[in-house]
Amino acid sequence: MKNALQYYYHLTIDNIHQNAGVYKFVIQNVYYAFSPYDGDLGYVDTLYNLSVQMLNQGIYCHQIVLNAEQKVLTYVNGIPYVLLKSYYAMEEKITLEHIIQFSTMTMNVNYSNEIRRDHWGKLWSEKIDYFEYQVNQFGKSHPTIRESFSYFVGIAETGISLLGQSTLDYKNFVVSHKRIKRTQTLFDLYNPLSFIIDLKIRDVCEYFKESFITNGDIWSDIEYYLTTNQLTNYEYFMFFVRMFYPSFYFDLYEDIINHNKDEKQLLHIIERAPQYEQLLKKIYLFLLQRISLPDIEWLKKA
Repeated sequence: MKNALQYYYHLTIDNIHQNAGVYKFVIQNVYYAFSPYDGDLGYVDTLYNLSVQMLNQGIYCHQIVLNAEQKVLTYVNGIPYVLLKSYYAMEEKITLEHIIQFSTMTMNVNYSNEIRRDHWGKLWSEKIDYFEYQVNQFGKSHPTIRESFSYFVGIAETGISLLGQSTLDYKNFVVSHKRIKRTQTLFDLYNPLSFIIDLKIRDVCEYFKESFITNGDIWSDIEYYLTTNQLTNYEYFMFFVRMFYPSFYFDLYEDIINHNKDEKQLLHIIERAPQYEQLLKKIYLFLLQRISLPDIEWLKKA
């Protein structure tokens, strides 16, 4: 990999370390990461332009370094890579405050509609339809998935139904991420390769959901967020809706189907399902004090 970096970026590297496919090295106190890009190739220039705009506005994100051909992507052994540059190692774990701060800073960034991801109902419905097709085709070889799939689809469909009862009317988008997890670091938070455009509650919802599965009781953090941040009625509602999409289940489902992970990893999520229903009920009752919400009979009984 040293030879590729020398050829494409004219960088002379003494020590390079690889972890999870990412090659990291330091030159004159500047940190670099040569990272595989697994996103849509058609969006990579859009992400580059977004990162340049953010840096020009004084909003920190890692700098994408163009190669000697002035291109974002560099192919090594057929794999597309992007070279990222930062001035800090950023190994600190992401916190709720980091997420809130990042969302606040990126509220006025001009964005491309190409990477907007706010049409949740359409995206979720299409994904679930595809998952249902897969389960019908391959479910016999994955009994744990077959037994649990309908339950989690049912939760997601409640969220889709709620979206059908609302009108999409929102203009204050922020730079968000495909996924935000408690186990990630600040390096992940400021990585432009994972940027998308969405509502500001997206990242905190994903953080809360993943935290629930990995860390247990998170109600105090949710209550703090809903109480101390000035959310509009629409944002309260969309927070509630987003929590109905069990991404912790569907993300692992995809890893099992596509990457042959052991489906026994789903057992912990399945065991936590009753507690997650209780969490949704807490959020429901809390938000009923602030906004009008439709009656959800099964949630009242949870």
